[in-house]
Amino acid sequence: MHAGPKKAVDPSPLSWNPRGCESERFAQFCRKFLRLPDGNPLVLRDWQRELVASVWDADPCPRLAAWALARGNAKSTLAAAMAVYVFMTGDHDTSVDVVAVDERQAGIVFDMCARFVERNPELSSRVQVFKDRLVIPSRGAELACLPASPAALEGRNPDLCICDEGGRIQPEVYEVVALASGKKPTSLVLLIGTPGPQPDNVLARFRQHAIDFPDDRSQVYREFSAAGYEDHGTDCEHCWRLANPALGDFLYADALAALQPPKMSVNHFRRARLVQWVTGSGEPVLPSGLWDGLSTGIGIPDGADVVLSFDGSYSGTDATVLLAATVSPTPHIDVVKIWQRPTYAETDWRVPILEVEQAIRDACLRWNVIEIAADPYRWQRSLAVLSAEGHPVVEFPQTVSRMSAATAEFLTACRNGQLSHSGHAVLREHMGNAVLSEDNRGGRLVKSSRSRHSGRIDAAVCAVMGYSRASWRATHPRKRFRAASFA
Repeated sequence: MHAGPKKAVDPSPLSWNPRGCESERFAQFCRKFLRLPDGNPLVLRDWQRELVASVWDADPCPRLAAWALARGNAKSTLAAAMAVYVFMTGDHDTSVDVVAVDERQAGIVFDMCARFVERNPELSSRVQVFKDRLVIPSRGAELACLPASPAALEGRNPDLCICDEGGRIQPEVYEVVALASGKKPTSLVLLIGTPGPQPDNVLARFRQHAIDFPDDRSQVYREFSAAGYEDHGTDCEHCWRLANPALGDFLYADALAALQPPKMSVNHFRRARLVQWVTGSGEPVLPSGLWDGLSTGIGIPDGADVVLSFDGSYSGTDATVLLAATVSPTPHIDVVKIWQRPTYAETDWRVPILEVEQAIRDACLRWNVIEIAADPYRWQRSLAVLSAEGHPVVEFPQTVSRMSAATAEFLTACRNGQLSHSGHAVLREHMGNAVLSEDNRGGRLVKSSRSRHSGRIDAAVCAVMGYSRASWRATHPRKRFRAASFA
């Protein structure tokens, strides 16, 4: 449904006479008014009825609720149906808010709401549609899609607020939404989602409170989960059935089988498909043996077209790394040189800056260097000198957004055999030390702990940079080089 000019709407009430408890009336509404994309009515399953009854049939009705459901079990569809039900059947000035980690994600549930309205003439004739809200002028009712920023959510007074992706939503956003409730005789803040990658997320806190205070009737928590069976493999069909009530109905077992690691990380599968409360920390970035299987034991021949990637350290606790990657759709990666403190006891060791600069010059003589991708942090002067000499320096700041995208591409290439490497021992060590840290911005390689004694990962990070630029250069025609500017 597309937003357009305001239209005249039918002010009459809906032609239906519901009976039974609230969950039964909701089920009747779904069957009569809500249509799926294939044109069939939305018929609630028993387990969906039980979820809805847990919040709408409870006495007293809770103000806060959370559901943890695996992906693929239509939790967003159910939430959208609840939003439309409250919006269409509520009293005057009914307000429904849809909030998520960002406006795009909130828009997924909102678009489902809009499509439900569009598919039924009785509903669409009573609703005006705008880009981010639905309005019933005759009752002053509103269903709004809101960005997940605390400032935008202050002062709201919804009858129902749906917070999607509860494992990733910012705690401050949820707290603002929850604190806004209580200004109407009945209202509900419903948090839905799967476990998040960080242990201290909103959904996990909600779950822990339910465990610690099982008699607290002001909130309701429900989950379909294989929690407690983390020792089972990800291919355990018993765990699949525990966490996926829609399995064998509108969720197919072959889809779960097709997503088995190493096609994705083990912990990500456990969180998203088994609702197991594991985090990204401590998980090897690649399955055992996969990195070694990509080794050819061969370096890069002189004169080849390459991208150099450079990750320079400031202190002796990290390593300074120079790598080469062939410009190809399937790059081959080799270590040029690594500088790192020999032992932690040698606290007076410093990175030999002039030696590093000369190694980059020598590499440019050895190969046809298309570009030198480098993080400029604390190495601006050295990069400025090399750029002034005519070497093709290109900034590659290790920002969260850029490294998240590059890491995803790199890991996909590893799993699909779309890169190779020389088998350098230090690069192998650094890859083994790296773990995947995930949040709502994506995944990045990090150390397993903040301890200064934790293993270095700088060569692994440098490999991510090198693959990103070498594979990109292979698919883009070379342009006239413009030296980077370093202020």
